This record gives sequence, structure tokens and C-alpha cells, in this order.
Amino acid sequence: EDQDLSPEAVPGETPEEVAEQGFLQVDFNKLEEINPDVIAWIEIPGLEISYPVVQGRDNDYYLHHLITGENHKSGSIFMDFHNQEDLSDRNTIIYGHNMKDGSMFGTLDQYQSQALYRNYPYFYMYVPGYIYEYQIFSCYAAPTDHPAYTYDFPTSEDYEVFLETLQRSAEYNTGTTVTREDQVVTLSTCVNTRKDYRYLVHGKLKQKIKMEE
Repeated sequence: EDQDLSPEAVPGETPEEVAEQGFLQVDFNKLEEINPDVIAWIEIPGLEISYPVVQGRDNDYYLHHLITGENHKSGSIFMDFHNQEDLSDRNTIIYGHNMKDGSMFGTLDQYQSQALYRNYPYFYMYVPGYIYEYQIFSCYAAPTDHPAYTYDFPTSEDYEVFLETLQRSAEYNTGTTVTREDQVVTLSTCVNTRKDYRYLVHGKLKQKIKMEE
């Protein structure tokens, strides 16, 4: 049979809006039936990005596979395999392809616009029972060996140096500061014009919202 396996057609990929709050209703049970690697859902309202997040055993498999396991050039949005799936790390890294049709993280570099940032300074990570709200504090393009991809910090001082680097790298000042008490999510996608560069958006955890049962 000829199935449409574009991300839009994968079951469980279109959660209903919860009208009064504007939050999504994500059916994690359904998603985990499709693939137990699904650990979260990401929503970036300013870019109309809304996708399940998977975590594989490496950082390669989901570059080329949908959450259904189908081979597909768009891949999936996925968390670095070194990270804790419950977003408890100091820096959680989320990857997605920069697709020419704008899917996946194809629009992430629109955060080069400070006006877009002013209108939409937040993105959201949904996990079972909670919504994590992140306030964006730094956006820029950087080489693939940039310290942004650090996930292990032996000391708080190491983490402070890391945060200073992220803020210093920013293309514009967001006016949002980060401290060693903050937890960060780093969003990463390719820069189509430069193979050795990535476009990065960093957010700090602003609040955890408990979902009503």
C-alpha cells in the first residue's frame, strides 16, 4: 500500500490546541506506541515549529529517519544522545535539519531578526505531565566546534564560562541574562551556505508548568 509518510501525515503529529491556554495537548501514550524513542514535544510559536522530539543511541540515526522509522531526508527533531531525556542537564542539545521547504528547523535562522525575537522570546518543551517554558537569550551562527555543544560541566565555573561564551556570541543583545543556576536548551541546525557552520538558538528555563490531569 502507498502510505504518505511526510511528517504531516504521521499519526500523533498534530496535537490539538488547548484553546483557553494556547498550550498543546500531546498524547505521549500514542506517540510512544509509534516509537518509544519519543521523549518530548517542541513548540516554537514564533516559527510555527511543532514536532515530537526523539532520542536515539547516537546522533546519526534520526538525521535520516522519521519517528516512524522510515528513511527520510528530513529526519526528525532529536535530542543529543548524551543528554538526560528529562531535560535535567545544564545544557540539553536539540538538533533538526534546515530543510529548504521550511520543515523541521528550516526556519530557525529567522531568529536572526531581533524583531521576531521581541515578538516571540519563548519556546516550549512538552514532556509527560509538564510544559517547560524557555526564554531565548542568545542566537547566532557559529562553527561546528563552538563550545555551545558542551553537555558536561565538571564545575560551576566551567558552566559560567560556557554561559559567558554563549552570550558573547549573540548576534544581538536580548537583554536576558543567564546565571549558573539556570538550565539551558540549545537548538541547532545547519547553515546551508556554509557546511562547517550551525545556526544556534539558546533558551533558559523560565518555568515548569504542571499539566492538569
